Amino acid sequence: MKKMNRINKFALVLITGLVQGLAAQDRMSLDRAVNLALSNNLELQIARNDAQIAHNNNTPGNAGQLPEVTLNASDNPSLMNINQKFTNGTVIERNNVFSHSANANVLATYILYNGNRISSGKRRLEFEDLAAANLMQSRIQTIISQVISSYSNIVKEQKYLELLKHLNELSGQRLDIVKSRQAAGLANNTDLYLAQLDLETQKQNLIAQEGIIRNAYTSLNMLLNIRVDSVYAVEDFLLRESPLQKTGLDSLIMQNPDIRVAQAQLEIAIQMQKEIGAARLPLVQMSAAYVYNISQSQAGFSLYNQSTGPQAGIGISIPLFTGGVNQKNYDNAKLNVQSNEWRQQQTLLTVQGLYSQAWQDYATAKAQLQSDSVAIQTAKSYIDLMQQRFSAGQNTIIELKESQRSYEETYFRYINNQYIARLAETQLMGLTGQLVRY
Repeated sequence: MKKMNRINKFALVLITGLVQGLAAQDRMSLDRAVNLALSNNLELQIARNDAQIAHNNNTPGNAGQLPEVTLNASDNPSLMNINQKFTNGTVIERNNVFSHSANANVLATYILYNGNRISSGKRRLEFEDLAAANLMQSRIQTIISQVISSYSNIVKEQKYLELLKHLNELSGQRLDIVKSRQAAGLANNTDLYLAQLDLETQKQNLIAQEGIIRNAYTSLNMLLNIRVDSVYAVEDFLLRESPLQKTGLDSLIMQNPDIRVAQAQLEIAIQMQKEIGAARLPLVQMSAAYVYNISQSQAGFSLYNQSTGPQAGIGISIPLFTGGVNQKNYDNAKLNVQSNEWRQQQTLLTVQGLYSQAWQDYATAKAQLQSDSVAIQTAKSYIDLMQQRFSAGQNTIIELKESQRSYEETYFRYINNQYIARLAETQLMGLTGQLVRY
């Protein structure tokens, strides 16, 4: 008996020490946790780079809207044997004749017409830039949502730990009362054994809850990319001061980053179809150059030749036959547009469905929280009354244990509804593109 009491006291001290240790640790606010996750998440860093690459590519020059200007130069010395015979009877035979030729030019080319392929290409680059930016935004909101969920889970489990501690204290008090009554000859071994078993159960619940909290910290630490065994104090649930209004959120559903990505991907497919279709049309290109050529030789027909001056011209290229490649590419591009239209529709339906479910969860949890706050006070008064009646010998240990069970269920339901409301609130903000650090 004494050994069991020592074990129970040790377990209580262990759990109490854990909670006190958490309070003594550095406090990890939700904002700080979000900042850490956004700073340390490697997938987000990759998404940021992808967005920057798409933004860098979105230039007029990359789309072909600007002329290309190149400088070309060459120098070609040679040492050759010459054997030349001319119509006037002149014969030139010399060995090891040194000759030299050099040329340079500045060439500018500009596409005048290519079936609007350039304008379509520029539009495609703009939508690729937009899609990458929204993909990054989607990733940011996903990370924030995950952090809030994991952070809130720690809060929920720690609140439940506080509840279990209180129930453990009640079980200890009940055991003390049973011992006192048994010493006075007013209780039998049945009540004693039941009180001891209940206290042992509460001790096991405390130990199990400690493990759950440790795992909850590990999950959050993995998101924050810090030591998985880090432990710190966290804030209480932080629901928005003003409740969410469905009418206001309904109008914001199209700001969802996933919907915007799907819209951008559809536009990209449409512009690619136009670009591929332009490959079947004529290409008109203008070129201009300034040329410098010089050649020298120690023997031969031409000993010295130099030419300089500007050049200009217009060229046209018309694809007559490509083995059906252009047509196949165009047909595939049309199918790609159709597939992206379906993806856009599916994304919209998915987001709308998730939004509807999240709002229902939020509304239900908020309504339950109002009644839960009253139910907790009732359950607390009930268990206090039953505890007093048990001390006075006016009820049984079974009745007291039942009141304890009712209190535990009521309080846990209140904690869980807080958690559900927080998750639903976070999801609603994320689905409407409004999730920020609050």
